[in-house]
Amino acid sequence: MRDLGGKNALLTGAAGGLGGYIARALAGAGVNMALSDLPSAAMDDLLADVRASGVRGERIPADVRDTAALEDLVERAGEAVGPLDILVNNAGVEIGGSFDRRTREGLEEIVSVNLLAVMELTRLVLPGMVQRGRGHVVNIASLAGRIPTPHLAAYSATKHGVVGFTHALRAEWGAEPVGFSAICPGFVSRVGMYGRLEHRIGETPFGFETVPPESIGTAVVRAVRDNRAEVIVTRRPARPLVVLAATAPRLLTRVVRRPAIVEFLERVDRARGA
Repeated sequence: MRDLGGKNALLTGAAGGLGGYIARALAGAGVNMALSDLPSAAMDDLLADVRASGVRGERIPADVRDTAALEDLVERAGEAVGPLDILVNNAGVEIGGSFDRRTREGLEEIVSVNLLAVMELTRLVLPGMVQRGRGHVVNIASLAGRIPTPHLAAYSATKHGVVGFTHALRAEWGAEPVGFSAICPGFVSRVGMYGRLEHRIGETPFGFETVPPESIGTAVVRAVRDNRAEVIVTRRPARPLVVLAATAPRLLTRVVRRPAIVEFLERVDRARGA
């Protein structure tokens, strides 16, 4: 989908974390947007920025944990901006810490938001995209969905699911008429779970350097334009680790268990607890 001007998108999780950066990047490419987040989420400044780019921007409140309400969200988004050409599944829950501290309720919530809502929204928009002969679904995953990450077991499980779901759909549909992309950022500065805590965490070890949130918005636009299967967004090349995870998982486990990395992840965990 090389020309994004005048296309219509639904973006979930628009008000928090990466959402605003993705919305502004898409608006800069000429995309009209239905911006969705929790009813309590503040979105006036984001809407003003989107509309200042000369595109249509409408707020569609919804809680993606309520899967029964997702059909209504898709219908309202289409009514607000027109038939949907792009879906960006960005809404997510970040739960870190030792897995033995997780609760059943917490596990149900992270799976519901990070994985089930992604699949259900995709199921709902896909028939219309196929019928119109165009469309693209972008799923915001994580590098934790490609390599094992201590203290993020539940989060990593859902993001592995998102990556697998995305690639399975590409295999099912081929290149046309709908594309599917997974965006896999590493640690992101300024926003999100890590960004809110980075001032407490201190120096990152080699290979864990943060990326700015603007780079995620750029990655989303590039993924749609180029029909990229996957975009890994890190400061240093991470593809060798992904290959290692697939071909030598035991060796990769030893890599991520290096003392410097373990100490860093423990600092992240302590910052979360504080």
